[in-house]
This record gives sequence, structure tokens and C-alpha cells, in this order.
Amino acid sequence: MTESGSNGTSVRATWSLGLLVGGYLAIAVVAGAARSPLTVLLPTGAQPPSWATALARAVALDRAGRTGLITGSWILVVVVLVAFALLLGEAWASRVRLSAVLIASGISLAIAIAAPLLLSRDVYTYAAYGRIEALYHQNPYVTTLSSFPHDPFVAVTSVQWLHTHSHYGPLFTLASAAIARTWTGSVGSTILAFKLLAGVAVAAATAFAALTAVRTRPDRAPLAAALIGLNPVIVVHTVGGGHVDALIAAPLAGALAIAVTRPRAASVRAIAVTVLLTVACLVKVVIAPALALWMWWIVHTDRRDHRARALIAHVAVIAGSTLASVTPFVAGWHTLAPFATLGGVEAWASPSHLVGRAAQTIAGSFGGSSAGADAARGVEAAFLVLFVVLVLRLARRARDSDSAPADVWGVALLLLALSLPYLLPWYAAWFAAFLGLLADQALLVAGALVSGVLALTLIPADPFYGLTTPAVMNGVHYGAASVLLVILVVVASRVLGNSHRAELLSRASRIDAAAS
Repeated sequence: MTESGSNGTSVRATWSLGLLVGGYLAIAVVAGAARSPLTVLLPTGAQPPSWATALARAVALDRAGRTGLITGSWILVVVVLVAFALLLGEAWASRVRLSAVLIASGISLAIAIAAPLLLSRDVYTYAAYGRIEALYHQNPYVTTLSSFPHDPFVAVTSVQWLHTHSHYGPLFTLASAAIARTWTGSVGSTILAFKLLAGVAVAAATAFAALTAVRTRPDRAPLAAALIGLNPVIVVHTVGGGHVDALIAAPLAGALAIAVTRPRAASVRAIAVTVLLTVACLVKVVIAPALALWMWWIVHTDRRDHRARALIAHVAVIAGSTLASVTPFVAGWHTLAPFATLGGVEAWASPSHLVGRAAQTIAGSFGGSSAGADAARGVEAAFLVLFVVLVLRLARRARDSDSAPADVWGVALLLLALSLPYLLPWYAAWFAAFLGLLADQALLVAGALVSGVLALTLIPADPFYGLTTPAVMNGVHYGAASVLLVILVVVASRVLGNSHRAELLSRASRIDAAAS
């Protein structure tokens, strides 16, 4: 169907946009039902949004059984994923106006912000670490959450976080402390503040992605905007759950919008890119590969007599920003916890964890539990080594073939998400802003598929009522992880193949230049 309405958006695209917005609204309403599978137990003093609970009661969702609510939730998620896929197809065919995508994205993000807290308790951890610094005047990189058992957020925090120090970057800890300090007396307002921050960050990332596309590939602008601003895993999981990863998407997308202009290494614009990438790393240190690739580009593209001066300027910006945010928390090696763990403590849908468990089972059957654990760690280390090899290939391609920043940063962060021992739905925010600008269509599709697979996980929500079943966990750890493993193999093969072709083209161009 290619018929277009008066606004230049096809009928199919219009229906897809309507289904997405309506689907996100329906998800919020289901989350307002009693014991909904889309939300989690709230801390003492917080209540779900009254509008969502009122609508849930109006359509009799409170009388629906748990099985019916779970089934309905799955149907809604599948509907929005199908609508999203149809919209991407229309956007690829240039049958969607950018304005229509941006309007629908704004409405969808507003719904996600106003909805009950969706699918995860991570926001409780953010608030608790912020309160350690702001209210209890202790260092969250030294003191664990279990030291404050009577705090309303600690009381409902996921068990795996209770005995750990903060795994987040110092800039985010400062932001969390500011929120805790501002809304000390309101648990509900604290949760809403984190969700609002996530929503604003994703809206900014959507705008930056659209702006970058308008500058470089105008035909891709609606696609680039939709891949982040209407992406179900971003809207429902990342914004609906108020996740920190949204605060990574915004500076990454902003850095891309500047970097595509190919600024001189010592220019103000290049420094601005470094600042934004550093900000992303200070929110979550795991984003460091993007900053490293940018520094590689700085060193290898500037004139030889200017390289040292440019490098010193950029390193000074990185060091100054890091010291300014880290200094309030410096207290020995505990301060380095985010760097040691890469900011995660939980395996979920990870291809490396899937293969590692298989290796653990096989090795354990011959050498015992110790041999099995060593085999699992060895497999996870091998995945990280593979990631490093592929990033080095990307770096060489960026130097030799003048690849666009989206192709380098976006693919690197997609590979990173797929290579880590843990992969949670909101990690899609790391690479979503780059997907619409990738030159390789296969990699674009791979990134969209990763988003779709991750969007299907965590239903029922982060277990608080003891109702998560082995089937749900197995579906994530074996079903989703298996699909993501196949996607990782495809992405890795494309990177290796494209790098080889780029090397041949670069070599041929050098031969031609020498001959002429």
C-alpha cells in the first residue's frame, strides 16, 4: 500500500504510527492494573499514576486474572513491534514525513514518562545511591546499599545490588544525588524525576539523530528518528523504566551530529565531540570504546605537525572532566568499581553467557565445578577479545576509508552490547541513535532485530511476587540469547568482510595514486 495522505505519509505508515501510540497507551493502562505483569512493587510512600489505575479499573482489568494480564501484555508488545516494523519499512521507502515521526515520538515518550514504572527496579538503585550521598552523607562507591535497610528504595531494590558499591559513573551519581536532594520528601516524585530525565534524554537523542540525517542523508531522517524515538525497547523499557542508559543516548547522538561535519582535530567542534563522549563515559564507563575510536580518528586524520597539540587538548578535556566528577568520590580502589565491572552485575540474554553456560556444563562434566567455572570465564573473555579485534578492524577502516562516525561508533557499540557477559533491554539505547545512518543495510536490520528481541524480554516484569517461572527465564537465557548469538555472528562477519573490502580499495587507490 503506497497511497499517501495529505501530509505525505502513507496510509500504512499512518496506521502504524497510530498503532504505536495506541499500543504504548494500552501498555500504560495494563501497567495500572492491580498486580500487573508490566510493573513492579512500589516503595512505601509511592502510588501508581491515578490516571492509569482509573483507566485499568474502567476497562475491568483489575478483575482479569494474572494469566490473562500476561497474555494481554504479550499481545500488546507483539502488536507494537509489528507496527514498528511496518513503520520502518515505510520509512525506508520514504513514505513517512519526519514531522509525523517526531510528533508520534513525542506523544509516545510522554505516555512512557506518565505511565507506571515499567518492567524494572533499577530506578530504585539509582535513587538509593543518590540518597547515600545526598541524605546519608556517605560515599556510594564505598558504602553498600545494605547499610541502609530502612531506606524506602533500598527495601525494594533488587537483591543483587544490595551488597555492591555503585557501578555507575560519577556524573550519573552526582545527578542521582541532585534528584534525591531535590525530592527528599517524595518517593513518587523521585521516581518520576528519573523517568522524566530519561524521556527528555531520548527526545534529545531522537532530535539529534534526525538532525544528523537531515544533514547527511535526508531520505533517512524519518527512519533514523523512528529507530530511537518510537523503538519499543526504548520507549517501554528504557524510558518506561527510567533507565540511566537514556542519558548515554543523548550525548552520543549529539556527538554524532557534530562529528559528521568532519571538524578539524583542534577545532572547537572537535573538542565539543570529545566533551560529549566523555560525558557519556562518565555516566557509564562501558561507552569508552566510542571515545577511544574518536581519539584514534583525531590522531590519524590531523596533519602530522598538529597531531601532538590536538591530542594534548583533547586529553586535557577528558582528564579535566573526569577529575571534576570523580573528585567528590575518590576513596581508594572502591572508586574504580565502575571501571572494574563495566557497570553491570546481571547476565540476561547474553550470547557470551549462553556459550559460557554450555562450556561450563561440558567442562564441569569432566573436571568438576571448578573446571566448569573456569571454562565459562574463558568463553566470556574470548567474546571480549573478539570484540577488541573487531573494534580494531573498525578503527583501521575509519582511518583508511574515511568511514562515517555512525558506521564506526554505532557498529562498535552494537558489537559491545552483543559481546558483554550481560545484555539487558535498555542497552539498546547505546546504539539505537546510529542505526538509521549505517551504510550497511544488513547491520541496520541486525540492530533493529536486536531491539525487537530485547523488547520481548522481562515479561512478566522484574519478579517481585515470586511469579517468574523457569519457562520465562529459559526463554530469555536460551531463546533470546540464541537469536542474539546468531545476530552477533552476522554482524562480526559483516565487519570482517567490509574491512577486507575497504583494505583492498584503499590499497588500489594508493597504487593508482603512485602510478599517476
